[in-house]
Parts: sequence; structure tokens; C-alpha cells
Amino acid sequence: KKWRKWIDDHFVHMISPNVYRTWEESLVAFDYFTNNGNFTDFQKTLFRYFGALSRYFGALAMFKIGKTLKKRHNLGENVRLDMYAALRKWTKGLEGKPFNGGDTPNMADIEMWGMCSAFHGMPTWEDACKNTKIAAWYNRMEAHLNNRSAVGVVSANPTLIGT
Repeated sequence: KKWRKWIDDHFVHMISPNVYRTWEESLVAFDYFTNNGNFTDFQKTLFRYFGALSRYFGALAMFKIGKTLKKRHNLGENVRLDMYAALRKWTKGLEGKPFNGGDTPNMADIEMWGMCSAFHGMPTWEDACKNTKIAAWYNRMEAHLNNRSAVGVVSANPTLIGT
């Protein structure tokens, strides 16, 4: 329960300011969402029709949202360092166990996996993996969920599908 509260009250608020941290990362995120999102054919046509206009306005909105949330949740000047600290806290909290729940994931593991899946495949995730030990836990979670599911986990990162 402690970890689920921490995820809901603290960790979730770090995602958007990190994903939309810079103009370039906002563009990457907008492109990722429009290419991989669950949009209707009409919405996809609008994205194509308005092309650069929708891309740049969408990324600008994301960038501004990231800055607003950074301020609202009192994150530090370098939100990436805040993210690293939070991910280190999570992995340290595993206390040498494969999962927060011990040998098998509990609801905190599933919730944290879902939060990480939101930015898996983006620059934020790549940086987090280089600077923390989150990847090992995340990969264990994905393997566990794939083994438990009749249909398998649809990875947030389309490059991992089929691997």
C-alpha cells in the first residue's frame, strides 16, 4: 500500500515533465503518440492533412504542459535527476527481491510497470535505463506478464513486439 501511494502521489507526476522536458523530446513524444496511438482513421487523416502544423502545435502544447506540471508538483530544475532519484528509490525498495511483491509481482509492481510503460521507448526511458537499474526490474515484469497472459503483453515500445 505504501508503494502504491508513492506511485500515485509522487512518481506519476514526474512522467510528463520528463517526457516533454525539451522541445526536441516533445516532438519525439508527439510523433510517437501519433504514429502508435489508437486514433481513428479520421484523426490520422487530420494529422496527415495538417502535417507540420499539427505536429508543431501538438509538441508546443506538450512542452508547455510539461513545464506547467513541473511547477505545479514542485520538481527540481533538472526533472531528469528527479526521475532518476525516484527510479533508484523504487529499485532500492525491492530490497534484492525480483519484485516489490517478492517472488511474484504485486499491485504496486503492476502499477509501476504501467507508469514506466507510458514512456518506454522514448528518450526519457533510454536515459533512465542508462542512469538507473530500472531496466532489469522492468524486463522481469514484462517477462512475467507475458508468461501469465493468454494473449501476451503488447509492449509500449513497438520495436519490442515479437521479441
